[in-house]
Amino acid sequence: MGDLLFYPTGQKHAISYEAGKSILFFQLYFSEELFSASVNIEKEALFILGQLKLYVKKRNQEIHLSRIGCERISKLFENMRWEFTKRYRGYSWTIRFKLIELLVTVIRDREFKLPIRGEMGKPFSNSHIQDVLIYLETDYMNEITVNNILQFCPLSRSHFHALFKQETGKTFIEYLNNLRCEKAAELLITTDDTVLDIALKSGFNNFSHFCHTFKQLKGISPKKYKSSILSRNSLTG
Repeated sequence: MGDLLFYPTGQKHAISYEAGKSILFFQLYFSEELFSASVNIEKEALFILGQLKLYVKKRNQEIHLSRIGCERISKLFENMRWEFTKRYRGYSWTIRFKLIELLVTVIRDREFKLPIRGEMGKPFSNSHIQDVLIYLETDYMNEITVNNILQFCPLSRSHFHALFKQETGKTFIEYLNNLRCEKAAELLITTDDTVLDIALKSGFNNFSHFCHTFKQLKGISPKKYKSSILSRNSLTG
């Protein structure tokens, strides 16, 4: 109960459940075209939807909510179904607002554990840069160049660099290096992988460059970072 399943349009799917048990199943076709980028509240919805897409990609299309989250989501679905069935004046706008409420309910749920960088809930003013950041978050471990970005981002090279710096406060390379080092830092303290393996898994194909960049951002080498965090945890534990 309360599980949310996200499937790309046109993809076949099936729900399995225990024989003899009843199940209430809602199917919602959710299109980003429901929201217009010209309205601030709907920019917020697009931003949150992007984060959800990133989350479900990492977790095989599933989101499991807490009991309270399940109850709230179920109530929202019931309300949307009622609005759609009755179709009183303004029903389409009411459903749209309830969809936004659904998105917010999910990301506020205590079971939703995707770390969102920056101020929570603050969308970027440009949807192209938002798409780029989601792409970086999901593909940081692979080789990424500005040419890769410009294949799906309809901006000129100079406009992209200027807009990226304006939106994030960092250059493209600075942001990507910082993202990769954050991922590396997480792996250093949660796995037994070698520093070289972690460098490769974080998207650095040059070990010396990784060590130099990591020390520049963290003020300490990757190896010393790992030992200092682990020793600190053992003292507090």
